[in-house]
Amino acid sequence: METEKNLILYLPFDDPDDYNKAFDYSKSRVDGTLSEGATFTRNAKKAKALSLNGSGICDVAKDIPFSSDFTLCLWVKSATKELGWMLNFSGIENYIEQWLDVLPGKWEFLSFVKRSTLFTVYLNGTSIYTKILSGTPIGFSINDSKVDGGSYACLDELKLYSIAKTQTEIMKIQADNTDVEYYVDGTSFKSFGVYVSKSTGIIGGLQKKDGLSVDYDDYHGVVVDKKRPRYKERTISLECFIEASSKAAFVEWANLFISKFDKSGNTRLSIEFSGYTRPLVYEVDRPNETDIEKTWNDELMVGTFTLKLRECEPVKRVLRWIGTGTATIKVTTAKMLNIYWGDGSYNYDVSGTNTEVTHEFTTDGVYDIIITGVIEDIKSFETNCIVIWNKLQ
Repeated sequence: METEKNLILYLPFDDPDDYNKAFDYSKSRVDGTLSEGATFTRNAKKAKALSLNGSGICDVAKDIPFSSDFTLCLWVKSATKELGWMLNFSGIENYIEQWLDVLPGKWEFLSFVKRSTLFTVYLNGTSIYTKILSGTPIGFSINDSKVDGGSYACLDELKLYSIAKTQTEIMKIQADNTDVEYYVDGTSFKSFGVYVSKSTGIIGGLQKKDGLSVDYDDYHGVVVDKKRPRYKERTISLECFIEASSKAAFVEWANLFISKFDKSGNTRLSIEFSGYTRPLVYEVDRPNETDIEKTWNDELMVGTFTLKLRECEPVKRVLRWIGTGTATIKVTTAKMLNIYWGDGSYNYDVSGTNTEVTHEFTTDGVYDIIITGVIEDIKSFETNCIVIWNKLQ
């Protein structure tokens, strides 16, 4: 799981509401700050979107590289019948613009590409404007017809690249029909010829532990403490099939795949269900046997099996670190937390007042960090990482 090297700003706007932050999922890590009424809305093209709510602002310290090639793509939903863009140049009244007739409340995919001096605009993958630029732009804006009264538009999946994308590449970005992908320690199941046809237990439905109870002989029923629920471990079942080109290859790949779950300690299971920005992640082990049902033949070998996994610490907060550098977590909690850094290392039994834990990532990559424990009892929390899930159980 790696970020594209030419992606210099990526704001999916899918972030937790209570952080008031639009996390940047590119290596630039220039997170946006929401103010003046801007919020995240679930009335989105994908997951959540940014709603400007009139005077809302999302301030991001990242400039469009006007002097070189670039591609800016985003989904826009206008509240008016007109949607326009403007590219400004030095001087008075020196700009180019275009106004589009759109259906209010309908998501439109806009792309702006500068390749040398050629500037091209695409609407839903179709070129609608082309011009040779005579100078270097100094500013850019997208507007609806309520220029003076504030905008009630929504934005989603904003991506800025430091290269000029082709029309075909833009159409692929727009389609973005990501299949559900399963990874074991960062390696796709498909690399082992394994595919998942059905899964259970990956979200919700955790069984509660028995709370403190008192059975009074002169009262009906039983009195149970229900104020602070605690949960048992999670059981995940993945119904899989594996295919290989020969009997020998089948045995080799089956053994190699199953062995990934038999190492000392935990194995990282990741499930990307809506793009790579907000995966479901688990620290798991394999407590039971895995029997592969197969029929031997001399052609394509196919076997089916159910992979049963256990997550001993099912309630967690999930963060992300991109690239190299030092990740920092400062937390206040009376309950002990465990931190799994996503590179195989960990810190156990973290607790106290303003306790700071740091971790150095020396190899460039994308690391999903899991913090497990009684997440709801955390009193304060600060980090320089992306917050993917504030609480996941």
